[in-house]
Amino acid sequence: MLNVFLPALAFGLVASASLDRTFAAIPATAAIVTLCCGAAVFGLYRLLPGGRSIAGRSFGVLFLAGSFGNVTYMGLPVITEMLGGRWGYVAILYDQLATTPILLTLGAFIAARFGSGSGLSVAGSLRRVLTLPPLWAVAGGVAVRTAGVTVPPLVLDTAMLMGQAVIPIMIFTVGLALDFQDVKRLPWAVPALLVKLVGAPLLAWRVGSALGLDGEALQSVTIEAAMPVMVLSLVLADEFDLDVPLAAACIAASTIALFFTMPLLMGLLF
Repeated sequence: MLNVFLPALAFGLVASASLDRTFAAIPATAAIVTLCCGAAVFGLYRLLPGGRSIAGRSFGVLFLAGSFGNVTYMGLPVITEMLGGRWGYVAILYDQLATTPILLTLGAFIAARFGSGSGLSVAGSLRRVLTLPPLWAVAGGVAVRTAGVTVPPLVLDTAMLMGQAVIPIMIFTVGLALDFQDVKRLPWAVPALLVKLVGAPLLAWRVGSALGLDGEALQSVTIEAAMPVMVLSLVLADEFDLDVPLAAACIAASTIALFFTMPLLMGLLF
């Protein structure tokens, strides 16, 4: 999916979208929201009684949980179902131009700081980001739109047809990540999950509005910010020897909570 189907979908969505201010405002909003949520998680757990006593391996998970949302695996199907397929490009830009690059650089260094960071380097992290196939697909889509090149309908239709495999595979992957075996420690995760599920969408709505987004574009970035904990955070937790059971519990709990928090916030804001 990462090397073939998602890049095809990313190219098809971006190459057929209108090149306007949203192409800069969406990743800018995503970056600001992600970084501010990370800072909020740090501050909250430093101020909360007992927060400083949380083990490093667990705190690294809480930082990832509060900062990074499941913006493609969950965000893409939610946006396309709620607002229509033409807005799927928002999920691609939000993820590939902001969330995933920050996860694989800053997120990886935080995970390494509180877990095991052997072999991690700035050059290696940047190389990991720059070799992501979906990122190159986004760049290709932006390039053809900027150059005014008309992509043959056969190419776009083929890309979108290949991309139809993405959403069911993503939903299946989310299901694989749901694990409720460690729910007894979830009370310590509540502040991080509140930042992710409530603070992030409120901030995205405010930042997106300030950057000129409105209508369905603003709704799309708000939906993206409201998504539950990123499935890839579980991979990062395993890679850097963080608290994997807690990471899985955060993903499961936030995914269920999404069905209550997002409707309430969308009704309040829009």
